[in-house]
Amino acid sequence: MQGERKVRETERSEQMDGGFLRRPLEFHPVRRSALIGATVALLSQFYFNVLSSDFRISIAVVLLPVLLMTMGAQIHSLSACGFTALIVFLFRVLVSLLLHGPAGVKVYQQLPGALFYLCYGLLFKLQIPNKRFTSLPRVFAAAFFCDLLANAAELLFRAYFFGAAINSENASLVLFLVALLRSALVLLILVMDRQYRELQVRHEQESRYQRLFLMITGLKSELYLMRKNSEEIERVMGNAYRLSEELRAQELPDEMQRRALDIARDVHEIKKDYLRIMRGLEETAANEYDEDHIRFRDLMEILDATSNSVLREKKLDIRLIFDCRDDFLTREHYALMTVLKNLVGNAIEAIEGDRRRGVIMVSERKYDGTYEFKVSDNGPGILPRKLGKIFRLGYSTKFDERTGNIYRGVGLAGVKNMVEDHFGGSIEVQSEPGNTCFTVRIPVGAIAYTDEGRAVHGERT
Repeated sequence: MQGERKVRETERSEQMDGGFLRRPLEFHPVRRSALIGATVALLSQFYFNVLSSDFRISIAVVLLPVLLMTMGAQIHSLSACGFTALIVFLFRVLVSLLLHGPAGVKVYQQLPGALFYLCYGLLFKLQIPNKRFTSLPRVFAAAFFCDLLANAAELLFRAYFFGAAINSENASLVLFLVALLRSALVLLILVMDRQYRELQVRHEQESRYQRLFLMITGLKSELYLMRKNSEEIERVMGNAYRLSEELRAQELPDEMQRRALDIARDVHEIKKDYLRIMRGLEETAANEYDEDHIRFRDLMEILDATSNSVLREKKLDIRLIFDCRDDFLTREHYALMTVLKNLVGNAIEAIEGDRRRGVIMVSERKYDGTYEFKVSDNGPGILPRKLGKIFRLGYSTKFDERTGNIYRGVGLAGVKNMVEDHFGGSIEVQSEPGNTCFTVRIPVGAIAYTDEGRAVHGERT
């Protein structure tokens, strides 16, 4: 997975070359050029005339360099503008035909407009030969000079071939102001485009970070339970070996002695495979995520985002409220997330199995060297006779009537073991119809770091 992550980071860095986020090539360059041309041709119909009755000022020229830098990033600029010139020419001829009929169509009058886009493409290519390695100031300058010079070329063409009377001083000022305004709009749009796409990248990175963190949290919690189980495996293996010794001492049949010894050997092999799997998971967790510590509020933001994602997926009308007063650095972020995530998930399942709507509150307070975490919900509650059993491994109060599946309660059993054995804390539950509250108390020294980065608790194994 490290290799895949490096590939994604390389692709992302390549996409961000020159300050612009490149879109992947989604279809053929000819189709993309045609789409740019059609878009510009449609927008060019929104215009006003200046300097002469046939000279247009259109917002389409603002969109053209934007499209060249985004949609047309992998297309030759002159090629895209050539398509645009052809499509604009044909489109204006068609509009003229529809408005004035065949007798009123003057095809040659649409040539200067097409010339503008050809000149624009040529000048843009000369100023920005490689769109992958450029900057916003350079694009602004290119848009300004392309706009100014292409408009000047169109005006000169009209004056030379059609005899249009143009005041050169007035025309220069107008073309300068128009080019300045439109290039400023180009710059603004590209800045907004880049900011939007950088936000998208950051959001994607945060989502991946959250998914990776939760995946490692799951692995860490499973590893914790596997370590507990490995102790049981060790105990079973020892009992089987001692049984074989007792059978030998009592001179019982050899078959019984061999069978007991075989059981001890089989359990030993199972233990070796079990430990090998644990080492593999530990190496994966260590390689994929190396965050040494994290702030508690950041941890709660991840819990909030992932829990609300579950609620949206299940279409549950449940409000999740956080009331956390303190913020602290912790190196036990995986274990703490395991505890709180399981308690929140348990509350969600309880409300889901009842009326599918309710409120879950996660609160945190600090009292005399102890952090107190509460997860409460207004679900159906737990019967008093069952309260003493919910932390037993394998016990569950939840039963799916549709599928017949029983939720085995491993989560709450694991939570209790982690709180008591790993943190040296305590957990209790109070419940009545409409109000269930799990309270977890953990010594400050078991989870907190000082802001200076000094550990106030020892390393845990």
